[in-house]
Amino acid sequence: MRDIVTGELTLDYFVRRASEGWRLASIEWVREQPGVAESEFAGKTLETHLPYGLRIAEGGQILEENPIESAVLLLILDQIVHEKRVTEIAHELNLRGYQQRGGGAWSPAAVFELLPRLIEAGPALLKSAAWRERNEKGRVH
Repeated sequence: MRDIVTGELTLDYFVRRASEGWRLASIEWVREQPGVAESEFAGKTLETHLPYGLRIAEGGQILEENPIESAVLLLILDQIVHEKRVTEIAHELNLRGYQQRGGGAWSPAAVFELLPRLIEAGPALLKSAAWRERNEKGRVH
């Protein structure tokens, strides 16, 4: 159960929930960010804010791997390992029919913007079965 509490939390609240058989699983803190206008997020879906390579799982409670975006990250990683420039990487993504999240062709700038995410996801990608399988075959396709 997800309980949104407005007002002050008290010890009575926790005692009452525990007596009803509930167990505390997590606490989430939320606050307004000064200087961030709500219109900044207008028209954007939650998907646009998700880390590249992940999607919302069925049921909406957790994130799971997005197979297509993960394939893009693996291809970019392989191309970097083979010392390809971002222009070459964008060209290769387009040749293979991959599109950006909102549709549209890959540009060198779009590839460059994914580099921080690739650094974040890199350790998991390098340990993945897909990466091992690609390296056993030689070159990534």
